Amino acid sequence: MVINSQTKIADIIKANPNAIDTIAEINKHFRKLKNPILRRTLARRVTIQDAARIGGVAVDVFFEKLKKIGFEIGVENSDYSTKQEQKQMNILTGSEEIVELDVRDNIASGNDPFQIIMAAIKQLPANGVLKIINTFEPIPLIGVLSKKGYESMVERPEEGVVITYFKKGESIPQSVDSEVSEGEADDLESKFKTYAGRIKTIDVRHLEMPEPMVTILRELEELPEGHALFVHHKKVPKFLLPEIKERGYKYLQKRIDDHNIDFLFYKE
Repeated sequence: MVINSQTKIADIIKANPNAIDTIAEINKHFRKLKNPILRRTLARRVTIQDAARIGGVAVDVFFEKLKKIGFEIGVENSDYSTKQEQKQMNILTGSEEIVELDVRDNIASGNDPFQIIMAAIKQLPANGVLKIINTFEPIPLIGVLSKKGYESMVERPEEGVVITYFKKGESIPQSVDSEVSEGEADDLESKFKTYAGRIKTIDVRHLEMPEPMVTILRELEELPEGHALFVHHKKVPKFLLPEIKERGYKYLQKRIDDHNIDFLFYKE
């Protein structure tokens, strides 16, 4: 297989499963590829260039490792690279205000900073930039905001610190609300009757990120056909729901209080 910096990690693994161990050796960040749930969720979205940024290594490091197991290195798309460099330059050039948001304490305490970030995005002034300080590159968040027209740039000023910049593109949807409810409490109770005797219940409220997402996806993969999965969660899993829908599942939710929400995942 011929690869370049824009080749998806998932395609590399599909072509040669031994690439999992090869990439995992490059950097501790890539050991997550050994987890089949995370691998299926993230690898199909991440390119070699993305992975290099996540691990703080050069793209050539990937090339050298992958060449040893039979991959060929192709010609880079110079037009693509030029556009990417120009996009990154445009993010900070001419920005009227940079709003800084440090979410490391939220992550350390086990809280999902998604709501805080989205609130900051809503309040971002015209031609402003949101600067998020974290300990890892927020690939799912970049994907969510990219679909809403936001450009991003990632810097790694020191070990353990990742700064991600977001700026509105030329054409941005007015709404950045991401919580879309497919069904509420009344529907959930009705669906419970439909799946009576065919519901598996799990509780992920005690788990630290990203274990709730991994656990739910694993349970859905093992769920017998015609059954439903009932989940006790402590928050709306923003990054999980798109993955659920891509797998053909629907969901209903019932909010108990600010720290407890129930979900029913099922297929029709």
